[in-house]
Amino acid sequence: MRPQHASHSLRRRARILTAAAALALGGAAITAAPAAAAGPNCANGNHCVFYTDIYSPKHSFFNSDHNFNDDFFLEGPSNQEGSGQIVDNNVWSASNSSTGGYESHYYDTYGGTYLFCVNPGHYANSHSWDDAETSARPNGGPLPDSLRQRASALVLRGTTTKDCY
Repeated sequence: MRPQHASHSLRRRARILTAAAALALGGAAITAAPAAAAGPNCANGNHCVFYTDIYSPKHSFFNSDHNFNDDFFLEGPSNQEGSGQIVDNNVWSASNSSTGGYESHYYDTYGGTYLFCVNPGHYANSHSWDDAETSARPNGGPLPDSLRQRASALVLRGTTTKDCY
């Protein structure tokens, strides 16, 4: 091979490799997973319920739970009201930190009456001190009195058409 042709061939290979690398990087950026959606006071990947507001004693779920009878508010401040209480029929607030895009759907019993749902990265807080929190329901609005102390089951669902917090 002539020296001039060898140099041209090396430059051509370098351009092809550079283009392939750029395409690979661009493809990786396109297929990258979305960032995890974290609700307040709830670890990534969990769906949390609270005894009163989102800073009160809590219980974290990683999967659906069809019966809250054996769950207790053991996480968070142990000196606050609600610490050690049973979760069943005592939920006043909820936060969703799903890393898989799952909505938290709460029911009065498994397979029973649907109560409310919380989108990933969102929350329903029983005590909203900030008017900005309460002005827009989709995130941070208070859980109505009629839905408090009723949740007994959690079902994780993919994206639905339900109007969630």
